[in-house]
Amino acid sequence: MPVYIYQVLHIIGILMVFTGYGALLARSLAGNTEDTKVRKLGSITSGIGLILILVAGFAMISKLGYSFSAPWILVKLVIWLALGGLIALINRKPALADKLWWVLLALGAVAAIMVYIVKLYV
Repeated sequence: MPVYIYQVLHIIGILMVFTGYGALLARSLAGNTEDTKVRKLGSITSGIGLILILVAGFAMISKLGYSFSAPWILVKLVIWLALGGLIALINRKPALADKLWWVLLALGAVAAIMVYIVKLYV
């Protein structure tokens, strides 16, 4: 499969994660933590997105010939793990929603920096 297919799937996964977490965080910020429909939709969307990010990311690494031990890839893997664990905090600690909003944004920014800046210089 061409690499651009994996790139598109990777971006779709990123959109799904941020959309799902945004919905869950908005639910917590609105004080509507009993809304199971939003919780289910946000959790499913972000879970599928995390899988897409991982599978498409590893496919791109392999297809483009990068080393799996490159520092920028290891940082992105740690970010992926942090994103995976973030859902537990979002659902169990709704009082932290405003702080987790910024944590989510920071994780996304660091992931983008790793690809578009650090990768070029390492």
